[in-house]
Amino acid sequence: MTGSKTSSDDPKAGAAAFHAAPHGYLLLDTDFYIVDVNQRYTELTQTRREDLVGVGLFDAFPDNPQDPTADGVNNLRQSLEVVLNTQKPHTMAVQKYDIPVRDSTDGRFEERYWQPLNTPVLRNGEVIGLIHHVEDVTSEMLYRRDQAIRLRTAQRLQELAFWEFDPSTDTVFASKPFAVMHGLSDQEGTFSADAFFVSIPPEDRIAMVGAFDMEIPEAGDKPVAFTYRAIQPDGCTRWISSHGEIVRETRDALPRFMMVSMDITTAKRREHKLAQAVDERDLLLAQKEALLAEVNHRIKNSLQLVSSILKTDARRAQEGEIRERLERAAARVRAVTSVHEMLYRSNEIASVEFGIYLRELCKALEAGEATHAPVTVHCDPIDVKLHADQAIPLALMVNELVTNSIKHGLSGVEGDAITVKTSLDGQDLVLQVADNGTGKPGDAKPGQGSFIIEGLVVQLGAKMVTAECSPGYSVTIRIPYEAV
Repeated sequence: MTGSKTSSDDPKAGAAAFHAAPHGYLLLDTDFYIVDVNQRYTELTQTRREDLVGVGLFDAFPDNPQDPTADGVNNLRQSLEVVLNTQKPHTMAVQKYDIPVRDSTDGRFEERYWQPLNTPVLRNGEVIGLIHHVEDVTSEMLYRRDQAIRLRTAQRLQELAFWEFDPSTDTVFASKPFAVMHGLSDQEGTFSADAFFVSIPPEDRIAMVGAFDMEIPEAGDKPVAFTYRAIQPDGCTRWISSHGEIVRETRDALPRFMMVSMDITTAKRREHKLAQAVDERDLLLAQKEALLAEVNHRIKNSLQLVSSILKTDARRAQEGEIRERLERAAARVRAVTSVHEMLYRSNEIASVEFGIYLRELCKALEAGEATHAPVTVHCDPIDVKLHADQAIPLALMVNELVTNSIKHGLSGVEGDAITVKTSLDGQDLVLQVADNGTGKPGDAKPGQGSFIIEGLVVQLGAKMVTAECSPGYSVTIRIPYEAV
């Protein structure tokens, strides 16, 4: 009727229709804040109108933080921006968009799937708002997912090969997959046992029959399992894993073997490749260890040659100071040589049993310096393994400290003694060298040995403390320790 006002032109009628609609609707402004929401939407999302109006859409409905694949916020925002830019409706694909569980205290979300439609609200050719319409399709999507799972399960079951061996008739009933595995047929059927066993290599056949025979004397239903190879008509070898039961109708009846088999050829090939890789790795490691052992052997021989040359030059030297320096240098080379000797003798080429080594070094120092002064070197080490790059500097330190004590700190009479001790304290290996001598002279200047020790302390990241004793002098060195 001309001049009449339809219900669609009536704002109140439109609002009533919006709120009474059987589908869920949100009214959004152009900044995606919620202006209005109908009752059906609050029912679908388990929310209240007063909690939504005036709130940003993505603040009210964030992504599920427990789902790292959640993309609902991003996809919905893109759709709304398309509507703003094109001024045309945009239908989204079915979207997984979980919703917070109402009144939940633990932040739980409920799995939901939606079919969203976003429509512009236009005035004078401009978008002044957006209508977000959703249909809850969760039940349908979960049903589809369950159907897909059932289909995949059925497909996997079809890939399983069922067979039954009946010794009383000497026949094998084979499902189609099992018959194909053994080249018997491309259809299920009953075949002679000989036709079945002929595809199996003799050694595998013996093991299979053994598995059967082992269970035959037993009464009742018994599980049985074995793996064997099957030679295809084209010569290709397949690996088959079989599991099943030995079934007897009566105590005296011959058993029947109800089996399910699976082709595990791919897994066996992977296993073979992995074994080959492990063998190759072991071979390379063995070659590396042999090479390193040879290198250590050659280094040891070279160091021994250098030490012999130094000792020879020391004997020939006319001046006492030069002779002493050559002897000290030879002692340092011997200390390094002894570490390499232990590396060469042991099965481990990168670490040293330092307690054993330290005892041997102290004995050598005591015997080697006996011509200078009567001295006893007490050794009290803890048994630890050290990396070679720690053991060698420590050996040089002990060599310098003991030699310094013998030549500069002791009185040169019976009763002179030096104690070399190691211990563990927290994360540190503690080395202590102490003597019962006259102590360090007040006007003593550091010599070459002192400079060597200080350099080694820096190299190891260690800390050194010296102290006057009563009687004697002690040096304590703390080295960061990492178990080998």
